Amino acid sequence: MRRVCSIVVLVAATAWIAHPVGAKEGVRAELERPVRLSGAPGRTITVAWRLVDEDGRRFSASGVYVRVTRCGRRPVDLRATARGEGRYAARLRVPTRGIRKMVVGLQGWRIIGERRERADVFFRFDPPLVRRCR
Repeated sequence: MRRVCSIVVLVAATAWIAHPVGAKEGVRAELERPVRLSGAPGRTITVAWRLVDEDGRRFSASGVYVRVTRCGRRPVDLRATARGEGRYAARLRVPTRGIRKMVVGLQGWRIIGERRERADVFFRFDPPLVRRCR
């Protein structure tokens, strides 16, 4: 009886610990209003979205940011502002050559032995924010 109880507790603990990792799968960023990536250079735009899971339920987290891939330049990460449960926004200035792609990032960490390293998770916008650069 004691052995069966120990096995049940071990299985339940494993499932509980593994749940948060799987909870991020299927999350997407639904835009609250359309965004034009090919806007006028120097203009400031606001990107507002909701994080939702596969079933459309809001997904809240801290450490949320937007990764902006600029045409011909390295990506830039911009911290998002939380605007209520599962709602976020970020403001950015359109670079001279425009924006190629934007995705939502969530800061994460992985610990391997004594080493700690970044292990961020990325969510696509719905609809995707991608365009070809000239």
